[in-house]
Amino acid sequence: MPQSGKTGFNMNMPAAWILNALIPRTLQYGQADCSCWTSGCGEWDIFEVLDSGNERCKSTWHGLKSGGDSNWFPRPTSKTQKAAVIFDGPSSQGHIVLLPDNTNFDTTLTDDAVAGFLNTVADADPASSIKFALPV
Repeated sequence: MPQSGKTGFNMNMPAAWILNALIPRTLQYGQADCSCWTSGCGEWDIFEVLDSGNERCKSTWHGLKSGGDSNWFPRPTSKTQKAAVIFDGPSSQGHIVLLPDNTNFDTTLTDDAVAGFLNTVADADPASSIKFALPV
C-alpha cells in the first residue's frame, strides 16, 4: 500500500476487502437497492485507508448489523504485509493478525497453527492484531 502521492476524491486510499459472492451478483456498487450492506450478505473491510494518504488501515464489518472500532494497523507503505484473517464461528469473533515476513502457509492449516497465529503474534506485539465480535 505505498503512498501514491495522488490527491482528490478516492485517491491514495488502498483497501483489501472480503466480499460475499452476492455483492457482484446483486450489483452492490451499481444500484443502491441491491446493497449487500442492507440485505445482510455482508462485507469485511480487512485493510482500508479511509482518507487520502492516511497511514492507518481500519477494519470494519458491514451488513445488517455492522461492527468496528477505533483500532487500526499501520499502513504498510514500504513492503508487503502478511496477515491471517480468522473467522471463529463458535465465539462469533473475527481476528486479523499481522504476521512476520517469514511466515509460511502450508497447503492446509491445523488448528494449532491458527491458534499459534492468534497467541504468539498478539503476545509479542498487541498492536499487531485486531479482534472484535462479528455481528450475528
